[in-house]
Amino acid sequence: MIRPQTHPVVPSPFVTHDPILRLIGNTPLVPYPGVSDDRVLCKLESLNPTGSMKDRIALGILTEAVEEEAIETVVEASSGNTAGAVALVANRLGLRCILTCPEGTSPHKIGYMKAFGAEVHTCPAVESGHPEHYRSVARRIAEAEDAFLINQYENLRNPGVHARWTGPELWAQAGDVMTHLVCAMGTGGLMSGCAKYVKEAAAREGRAVKVIGVDADRSNIATSFYDEPLRPYDTKVEGLGKGGRLPTMWFQYIDEIRRVTDEEAFEQARASAREHGLLIGPSAGAALYVALQIHAERPDAQIAVIICDGGEQYFETLFPDTSAA
Repeated sequence: MIRPQTHPVVPSPFVTHDPILRLIGNTPLVPYPGVSDDRVLCKLESLNPTGSMKDRIALGILTEAVEEEAIETVVEASSGNTAGAVALVANRLGLRCILTCPEGTSPHKIGYMKAFGAEVHTCPAVESGHPEHYRSVARRIAEAEDAFLINQYENLRNPGVHARWTGPELWAQAGDVMTHLVCAMGTGGLMSGCAKYVKEAAAREGRAVKVIGVDADRSNIATSFYDEPLRPYDTKVEGLGKGGRLPTMWFQYIDEIRRVTDEEAFEQARASAREHGLLIGPSAGAALYVALQIHAERPDAQIAVIICDGGEQYFETLFPDTSAA
């Protein structure tokens, strides 16, 4: 059922001869140890160089920007995995990298940024739209420096990279058996791009794959999808949910969106590590929670769930007792 991973299942569309950047992608698809029938398959994007699937969009977007626009400086606003991924790719492409993040960003993530030589601007933790919000600051810096602003929240290359790369890779690994695809939604790029490719590939074979997005309980991706009243946006799960729909969310390829509470996401991530030896981040815990729900509802389903990052960056929130060790 699962293809061996000794060679790339699908060559990267973003050709690079750099030995570090060539480690991005070709992530394995493995059965979740907590399910005895191997019907929940985990695509381990946590095995990318900086530990998340964001390495893919950083490589894809910046490779094309260098080729098309001859950029020298890249700017991005991120408090999460994207910042470290951009810092790494910029480092290997010889680009100056400037990153903005809000106060309270974890030292672990700032460490990734600085380790790869990025210039980091920490901004006040203010509401979106405030001139000192880290995204507003990033836009001003990009204009002043005549730099390339990635803008993962609106850049359609975000889902486009996954439609060209992650989706085909997943399909090559499990397209012949997959009935359901589950993925957490933040910017929606990973979910949308993979869903587009998987839906279209399945249709060419005269069948269907059901695509289920995963949203935070107090978020507005699901409310936008179902045309419901907006909720106050509030979640402790980094990278999960948004205050509203973004251009990078392609709802036309998604069949259903399920909500997961913070505690459900955290507890699933903890159980995955403690009981089954798979260390995953909280947003991946939310996706796995939904995948296991579907497995219980449909024992005949073959579910692929994307593990978007590992748990190494979340010890303080997942396992606070370890900080005193």
